[in-house]
Amino acid sequence: MNKTVKQTAPFADGPAFRLAETAAHAALVKKGEDVLVLDLAGRSDVADFFVLATGGGEQQVDAVARGVVEAAAADGQKLLHGEGRDRNYWVLLDFVDVVVHVLQPRARQYYSLERLWNDAPRLEVGVDYFARPDVRERRPDLQLVRLAGRDGTPQQTGDGS
Repeated sequence: MNKTVKQTAPFADGPAFRLAETAAHAALVKKGEDVLVLDLAGRSDVADFFVLATGGGEQQVDAVARGVVEAAAADGQKLLHGEGRDRNYWVLLDFVDVVVHVLQPRARQYYSLERLWNDAPRLEVGVDYFARPDVRERRPDLQLVRLAGRDGTPQQTGDGS
């Protein structure tokens, strides 16, 4: 997925946003789609950020969820609570300030969390987000490999291609 980044407001760099970025990156690494970060600070007492990602089926939802938990743990963040791993239709991962939702396409469409939080600033995150110079400088630890270059060989983001 090579999505154009759409950002509706500047997101403040802080621990919660860094965790949201880490979760978004992990979702993309595991081939999650339509990754979206919602800034809920001041809008919700539940969390400062929601990260939404779509997985194509039960196995992919599980892989994305596991990838997010592993990436967060590598950054020293502990999962407070998780739900939905038994069915992998909608997995919720609660890291206190950041709540990650990994949904199958039908669940994502039906529950439409982005419409529920329609007034929240949003950041659509694709592979190109992590190739942006400002993001590479701020988060050099988050690199992604593009699926394939023009010649079919994998390429790192941030390599100028």
